[in-house]
Amino acid sequence: MIGVVLWSDNDAGKAVFWCEDQGDLAYYETTTLKGQNVCLFDTGDMVQFDISVHRRLRIADNPRLLQEKAGAALPDALRQQAGRHRRGMATAPRDAAPSSAEIIQFTPRRVAARPASSALKA
Repeated sequence: MIGVVLWSDNDAGKAVFWCEDQGDLAYYETTTLKGQNVCLFDTGDMVQFDISVHRRLRIADNPRLLQEKAGAALPDALRQQAGRHRRGMATAPRDAAPSSAEIIQFTPRRVAARPASSALKA
């Protein structure tokens, strides 16, 4: 699975990943030795990880960094969308049918193309 780090605590060795399938969030936790940072992810980093479900909770294992800050705007976009949703729910009648889901597009930032190997030889 590929995802974006929404929250991390490097000292505690924990992180929460938004998943590409836009399903439930995935939770990552690793054992840490005092004074060692073993979870080195920052908010917005794109990661690839294995996923399993334990007691209806998605658990991320073996996360690997794909690109730093690729989705840096995603946490704020999700917060803004949640705020709009809450405001809409406050004004909607209780018996009204829920509106259709609104998908937040994830657009990774562009990375400059690397020169061809022939261009590297001088």
